Amino acid sequence: MKVKIITDMWCEYCTKAKSLLVQNDIAYEELNLLDGIELMEKHNLRTIPQIFVDDKLVEGGYEGLVNLLETWRA
Repeated sequence: MKVKIITDMWCEYCTKAKSLLVQNDIAYEELNLLDGIELMEKHNLRTIPQIFVDDKLVEGGYEGLVNLLETWRA
């Protein structure tokens, strides 16, 4: 599984999302906002964090990640 997360250092939900990935032993590649801007523009995204799993957008950012992990546990 390949996970990318677009973040910024002042983003509380970015920090929460990264912590959640670490707690679940999920490796990820972090892109800062400037490095991830092309990906955000491609998907018409305006907020962070933005999370991609195997190149598919996880809708809803942090909350979307929480929901996705819950479905994986079920």
